Amino acid sequence: MVAPDAALKAALAALGWPAEDEAQAARSLAALEAAPWAEALPPCVIHRLGDTPAVLTVPVVTTGDSFGPGRWSLTPEEGAQALPATGTFDPQSLTVEESGPEGKTRRRLDLGLDLPMGYHRLRVEGLAPTALETVLIVAPRRCWLPEGWEDREGPRLWGVATQVHGLRSLNDWGMGDFDSLAVLARLTGRQGGDLLGVSPLHALFPARPLHASPYSPNSRLFLNPLYISIPSVPEYDLSPELAAFTNDLGALQQPELIDLAAVAEGKWSALAILHRRFVAQHLGRRTPRGQAFTAFLKEGGEHLEKFAIFQTLSEHFKERGWSWRDWPAEFHDPAAPAVAAFAGEQAARVLFHQWCQFEADRQLALVAKAAADAGQRVGLYRDLALGSDPTGADCWALRGVMAEGLSVGAPPDPWNAKGQNWGFPPFHPGHLRQAAYQPFARMIRANMREAGALRMDHVLGLMRLFCIPWGMEGREGFYLRMPFEDLLAVLALESHRARCIVVGEDLGTVPDGFRDRMREAAVLSYRLFFFERGHDQALTPPEAYPRLATVAASTHDLPTLAGFWAGRDLAWKNDLDLFPSEQARNAESMDRHNDRPRIRATLAAAGTPLSDPGTFTPPPELVPAVTAWLARTPSLILMLQIEDVLEMPEQANMPGTIDQHPNWRRRIPLAVEALEVDGRLGRLACILASHGRGAAAKR
Repeated sequence: MVAPDAALKAALAALGWPAEDEAQAARSLAALEAAPWAEALPPCVIHRLGDTPAVLTVPVVTTGDSFGPGRWSLTPEEGAQALPATGTFDPQSLTVEESGPEGKTRRRLDLGLDLPMGYHRLRVEGLAPTALETVLIVAPRRCWLPEGWEDREGPRLWGVATQVHGLRSLNDWGMGDFDSLAVLARLTGRQGGDLLGVSPLHALFPARPLHASPYSPNSRLFLNPLYISIPSVPEYDLSPELAAFTNDLGALQQPELIDLAAVAEGKWSALAILHRRFVAQHLGRRTPRGQAFTAFLKEGGEHLEKFAIFQTLSEHFKERGWSWRDWPAEFHDPAAPAVAAFAGEQAARVLFHQWCQFEADRQLALVAKAAADAGQRVGLYRDLALGSDPTGADCWALRGVMAEGLSVGAPPDPWNAKGQNWGFPPFHPGHLRQAAYQPFARMIRANMREAGALRMDHVLGLMRLFCIPWGMEGREGFYLRMPFEDLLAVLALESHRARCIVVGEDLGTVPDGFRDRMREAAVLSYRLFFFERGHDQALTPPEAYPRLATVAASTHDLPTLAGFWAGRDLAWKNDLDLFPSEQARNAESMDRHNDRPRIRATLAAAGTPLSDPGTFTPPPELVPAVTAWLARTPSLILMLQIEDVLEMPEQANMPGTIDQHPNWRRRIPLAVEALEVDGRLGRLACILASHGRGAAAKR
């Protein structure tokens, strides 16, 4: 597909290179070509451990002008096993690597240092009238994996993946929470599972409870306080003040769909009460909980404070609209005096939102501990959304590094023939580099917290992003190239620091060579039963799956196994007019008609035949048979969707819809405390163990 000229002009304008006419295009092109020579010292330099030469070199741009003798000083990152260092150089004697315009030359400054991985600061004098600084990012060549786990003879793991909000427990307040998750973590570990996969835990919008998608969050740096288990907050008791909420819990707990507005109202109100008690009992006092909160505030620093201020502002201005762009102009810049004054006036509410993050973080750590105590070798397998909602805190705080005017999406494909527009802006590649990739690093670091593995949604976005100018359609999109190798380096560095496995969701239109590069970087591929096919649509045999991969039957955006067989997704798409044409609807229906006997024959040949209860009725052996098929793969990780374990017919999300389909509202049909007695997870665990997969296979 080819993007029209209007889309390309809009894209160039959004990136800061306007080209409305030939003269403007010529000026932008000249500025673009001159930009690499305008920096005497780049904003960051990336060095991979194991590179040749082994010592750090820094590219510098010199002119014929002399600014005195060259001096450099290096300050290692705090905590790094390295000492500060200094050196001198003659700018005109450095090795020339490239000649540029106006007598400029790019030269190589050899520091002669062998630094450990980390983010180090280099100060250089003699290249400009004033001293310059850059960040030296020293990164490993690959992401972290435990020793021996890459070998085909190494362990083969399995886990359970769930939408946190969709869990049901005996003490929940109308949606899944961290306590529900801890119960599931313990059960999964007892059954031999090594991972507990969760939907993104990102913060959503307190003033917009119906905006429920974890993949379009308010912020990817912080947690959703609605996942806090109210009864597990230390300040909780059954006082009359809180009893009024518990009287209505039955009506919230029972329905199949979450009452988003009612749940949010009850939980935010209860959290406010509990926070007041915390303030009275612990704030500013030398209690363990009070000291832990003080330490949390210090660790979160300005980023936590900005987020809490944004939350408070969004509540204050909610009558004006949902976006920060609807606020008075003086509040559009986080550094504006009006924002500082507001934060001072509303200090108590800002502190409340900081405390909510503190308590959510505490309960998340308890989930990770429950997984470890149950014997899980990986534990929490977190999920990182591709972007943040343009109306939210991230885009407010990071305006300088976002490409406003563009929305990320996906081109048309067989599953979404109209294409997709996900609504959020991409990072601006150039501005992200100017920030030394620190916004990206913070995001990765935040989502590896308490995690043994991290799934990156649409990992192809590290290389390129399909972007659509505001106001245009999916077919008018284009690919924006990202600083792929630089982002991989930062990802590898954060992975090693957190000792966190990285899984890249690499579905869709995959560029040539991308998966090979991911394998070299030790980023696991993501392979689905539905998608792994040969040219004749035959299912890929288990032995042909890659070792460095996570395999699963389906995912949140696709039908469950039962829903696929019954055609529930096709029925929804037809009812909601999601097919672009009758021809497309008929073609997809025919594909499904042909898939059922194809899957039936393949599984039968593998020794797991399916009974035939009727064309659209899922055979009772379907989930066990597909589980056995995937269990035989050599792939490192296999994930069972909780919806498949419980044979649910409906999927969590229907792409292409917002409120036409009950996205992100469905709950599992029984409490997590009843899953062991239910027995279905246990039976699948036995199948997995019989194929040598999971902790139980070792016993």
